[in-house]
Formats: sequence, C-alpha cells, structure tokens
Amino acid sequence: MDTALTTSTLTPTEAAFVGGIVGSMLVFILAGACIFYIIYIIANWKIFKKAGEPGWKSIIPIYNVYIMFKIVNMKSWFWYLLGISFCAGIMMAFDGFNPYTMTEAQIANFNFGIHPMTIIALIMESVVTLIATIIYAHRTSKVFGHGTGFAIGLFFLPFIFWLILAFGSSKYDKKLLKK
Repeated sequence: MDTALTTSTLTPTEAAFVGGIVGSMLVFILAGACIFYIIYIIANWKIFKKAGEPGWKSIIPIYNVYIMFKIVNMKSWFWYLLGISFCAGIMMAFDGFNPYTMTEAQIANFNFGIHPMTIIALIMESVVTLIATIIYAHRTSKVFGHGTGFAIGLFFLPFIFWLILAFGSSKYDKKLLKK
C-alpha cells in the first residue's frame, strides 16, 4: 500500500496554514452566497411590488411561486405542476426508486430497464416542467413589457434578467397578456 496517499507529510504549521486558507475560502463563498441571496430577496420583493402584490409574499417559499404564477396568469399551471410532481413521486415510489433514501451505489445499480414507471415519471415530469418554464418565461417577459429576446434571457439566465426586471424600468401591465 502506498503510504504517501494515506499519511500526511504536512507539519502542524503547514496544516494550520492550509486549514486557514480553506477556512477563508469557505467564509468568502458563504459571504458571497448570503449577499447574492439578499439581493435576490430584494429583487423578488420589488417585482412583487411592481405587480401590485405585497412584497412580503415574495419571501414565503412555495407561496411566492404560486403568486408569481398568478401574476403571469398561470395559476392553473402551478397546480398542474404540483400534481404532476406528486404523481411522479408516487410512480417512482411504486418502483422502489427514492433517490433521497438510496445510497449512491443503489442509485448507480438501479435497473431502470425493469422499472418503466420510473422512466415514464421522470420523462413526464421533465417535459412538462420544461414546457411550463418556457411559457412562464414568455409570459413574465410579456407582462412586464418585454419581447421574445427577454423571455429567452429569462429562460437561460434567470438571475440576471430577474434583476433587470426588478431594478430596471420594467412596468407591470396585465393587459399585455391579452395582446
């Protein structure tokens, strides 16, 4: 057995230095993530206010998604997606596929060939979610007075275009959905 891979050749001082570097990097990454999340919350709050909804609704998980679907006149889609996710979960449970309780080895060795319900559930959920996301991006773009190019941006770079919606001159007008 190669001892170079199993034992440390670092002195305590070197190990402390490496630990300090790794710790500093972790603090930097976490601080960046917190700043990004705060900006995201502010952006959502502003978008909700532009659409005439109270800003506090933007910080409640799941409910904020429902309200955004309501803003772009897609409330029924929210319930369809929720139902399809629920049905897909049940179909996968019947096949014995639960990635949250399975080990990595069990997932890797899972024979999808003899479990068609899992494949059908995953494909069904993925296709419907993709279609809903495209329609959602288009309707969000339209309701805030933008065109197809902005919808493509919302689909591929949502964090950047979401900030543009929040902090730009976009105005909410539900009548634009009817055009």
